[in-house]
Amino acid sequence: MGLLNDTMTLYKREMLIFKANLRTNLIRSIMFPLIILLIFGSLGSSVKGVPVDVVNYASNPISVQFINTLQQQNVIAVKGITTETQALNDLSTGKVDVVVVILPGFPASSSESTPSLYVYYSNNYVNLGSSLQQIGSAAAIYGARSNVALQQGFVLGNNGVPPQSTISLNPTYGAQGNYSTFLAGGIIGMVVVFGTMFGGGMSIITDRQLGNLKAFLITPVERTSLVLSKMLSGTTQALISGIMLIGIIYLFGIQIAMGAVGVLWILLLSAVAAFGFSGITTTLASRVNKIEVYAIAAQTITMPLWFASGAFSPTSALPSWLQPLSVVDPLTYMTVGIRDIMINGYYPLATMGLDFAILIGFAIVATIISIKVFSTRVG
Repeated sequence: MGLLNDTMTLYKREMLIFKANLRTNLIRSIMFPLIILLIFGSLGSSVKGVPVDVVNYASNPISVQFINTLQQQNVIAVKGITTETQALNDLSTGKVDVVVVILPGFPASSSESTPSLYVYYSNNYVNLGSSLQQIGSAAAIYGARSNVALQQGFVLGNNGVPPQSTISLNPTYGAQGNYSTFLAGGIIGMVVVFGTMFGGGMSIITDRQLGNLKAFLITPVERTSLVLSKMLSGTTQALISGIMLIGIIYLFGIQIAMGAVGVLWILLLSAVAAFGFSGITTTLASRVNKIEVYAIAAQTITMPLWFASGAFSPTSALPSWLQPLSVVDPLTYMTVGIRDIMINGYYPLATMGLDFAILIGFAIVATIISIKVFSTRVG
């Protein structure tokens, strides 16, 4: 019948089996992500004491009052008043998450073009948005121009232009984000990975145990069609779970800054990543015969990849020994893309190109390996 026709026919069979157990499959795919969102989703709203270094070049009574104002709500914990060089060193080494530099002219009029307050921030803290908002509010009390905002890796400066001494930090979320939104991006990645684990790979083992796989192998159907149909069904199941999770996210009050177009981009990223991970699960299922062994092996592979992708914290906050895995982890690029869409409200072309290049390359390699292993190991 041809590769395409065979693949689609077998794919329809897979989806009919999925439909017959729809309730169980969906509950299994959504329950764990929902629990994580319920437990950790509100974490960012209760965190206090963000460590901040303050550099007071003004050294006047008003600047001292400003520093006291920063600490009134206990969101910020001023570690000390130090030199700018030392403060930026503390920031780069993770000792503090924010550096506030009060310039000699503080407080300048908010109508002036030159700011009297520079703020540098990292992406390692879950409640950074509230902290930056508090700094901006405190500056406004004294009529100072602070211009605290996310500027694609830089913060502050003259109308968004960073000062000479600024450092690039590639923030993952900032003044307009919160930990719930940050976490949601990682959870979508988890749904994609675990959706494929319970999709095509599990189907191969079930068909083998029931004798269906042996029956298929003696027919004229190409083995490539068998593999592709399993991978497509795993991808589809992951996307169905992802769509449900996006609906749940909205119920939690988490918004996607890019709107409906952003949802489409998220689904496209998810589809490519899911197809690649379906290749991994079908490869694994081709080498094992027991569901128990498959489940343990699949989780052993996918869980570290999920954690290394920055699901709970920015990749820059991961231990140094884990960061190399994050760089080569395809799930990292999916997660980064989803967070750009959800938090920043735009998907930079350069980032988009890199993310899709990595994910498409991963999907192609995973497909080739899956077909090769299935052809040589199953029979």
